Amino acid sequence: MNILKINNLHKSYGLEEVLKGINLEVSKGEIISIIGSSGSGKSTLLRCINYLEIPTSGEILFHDENFHQTNKLIQSLRTKVTMVFQSFNLFDNLNVLENLILAPQRVLKINKKDLIQKAYEILDSVGMKDFANKLPKHLSGGQKQRVAIARALMMNPEIILFDEPTSALDPEMVGEVLDVMKSLAKTGITMLIVTHEMSFAKELSDRVIFMNEGVVYEENTPDIIFNNPQLPRTKEFLKRFNRNY
Repeated sequence: MNILKINNLHKSYGLEEVLKGINLEVSKGEIISIIGSSGSGKSTLLRCINYLEIPTSGEILFHDENFHQTNKLIQSLRTKVTMVFQSFNLFDNLNVLENLILAPQRVLKINKKDLIQKAYEILDSVGMKDFANKLPKHLSGGQKQRVAIARALMMNPEIILFDEPTSALDPEMVGEVLDVMKSLAKTGITMLIVTHEMSFAKELSDRVIFMNEGVVYEENTPDIIFNNPQLPRTKEFLKRFNRNY
């Protein structure tokens, strides 16, 4: 069952066209990794999906509904399609627990007592329960990103968008975040992941999309993309990862 459908999506900044007609269908529970060179449009695609960037043209359908009509509808979409950023985007003046309960309390109007209980459960699931009263400045990068994932989960999303979630981390912290994402994948939630972690994409994904110059250049199973890519630019990009070609 398709949960998300993107039809002929274009995004331009002035005269620069970043997305050049993206077509994509995402099934419920599917894990899709999006790879490609810097500037290929990967992050812009994610930001358009929940309207952090407004598409220039084309449509994005969530459960066959086009949300690009009013700000109220876009806000509704963001409760079901949440995003985890590479730079964490936590509120520095709020502790971990407060970061988690702020959005669902304001947007979903859920009772604070119920939210606190839920927040502790989610923090426990990402290994951050003991840090509930800490401010973000007292956390490592890996810990901040695990909090950011927990915050996304507080909205009961159907899709989580990950925009290079490990790119701002020191190498020793990458593993702890990837482990959380692997556990999350087992829950059946739909995930779209922009990543440079090729081993992770190969291991975790149901499908891998290679973007090049604003288009979906090649998409297939991880096995084919990484072991037998069909198109020359994909082969060139993956040379550093796979020495078979």
